Amino acid sequence: MLARMEVRTLGQFVEQEGVLADVAAMITEINARAGREAKQLGKVSCLTCTAAKACCQSMVVARFYEGIVVAAELRATGRDTPELRARLDEAARAMEAADPYGWRRPCVFLDERERCTIYKARPSPCGILYVYSPAAACSDPLAQIRAYIPHAEHAVALELEEKFRERLSLRKKVGRRYLGVLPRMALLALEMWDRSDFREALRAHPWPTDAEAARWDRR
Repeated sequence: MLARMEVRTLGQFVEQEGVLADVAAMITEINARAGREAKQLGKVSCLTCTAAKACCQSMVVARFYEGIVVAAELRATGRDTPELRARLDEAARAMEAADPYGWRRPCVFLDERERCTIYKARPSPCGILYVYSPAAACSDPLAQIRAYIPHAEHAVALELEEKFRERLSLRKKVGRRYLGVLPRMALLALEMWDRSDFREALRAHPWPTDAEAARWDRR
């Protein structure tokens, strides 16, 4: 008689198989490498920024694996509440309907002091952002911004997504990408965390096509 396969939730799978630890470590390294490269190219304004956090008012598009790392942080710190999920959903809907270049709204993860509450788990779009122009210019839509362009980090992030799909046995949909706005990815990960049918649910999720995702590409 065949042994019954163990049914695990998304949270159990990513923790027991080491997926969460591996992905978190890779995101940390991507962010750290971007910081090192940016510093070598010149004086980084972000390091001494005292202006309003305009960088945390931009639209952030993250991959689903980054949403899982954020969700794990929220659960570990007791912040996965119905109230937070409602805020994430509201922010995600507003962001998805907005013009990517016209979005100006504080990130849902900022506290009242403009401090990032998921800093250690922040996705790579946040961690690889460095500018050399005056910090105050980030708040001016008409200002010219001199920024580090992390081509190498983008390539590593894409490679990591492929490996993540393989480890979760998620069939790749041709022309679709497992990404979305940050609040949606964090919320989706929280919603999938305790579900054993997460693979089927994720395959059925309306992931953006390459053409749809292209409107978010700000490189």
